[in-house]
Amino acid sequence: MEPVSLSIGSLIVLVIFIVTVVSIVKNPNHGGLGKFVWILVAFFLSILGSILWLIFGRGRVPKR
Repeated sequence: MEPVSLSIGSLIVLVIFIVTVVSIVKNPNHGGLGKFVWILVAFFLSILGSILWLIFGRGRVPKR
């Protein structure tokens, strides 16, 4: 792979990780420990961790 495409790919992965972390922190369905665990999952599993968050972690926000 060329260095330019590698750096663009790395930048995309970084942006996806940051968006996932912001989504985790703002989510009202999990406490502090749950959020910490999800951030660890997103960090160690990279793109797969972000996909898992989108599928399983966000949950439903109850209507008030």
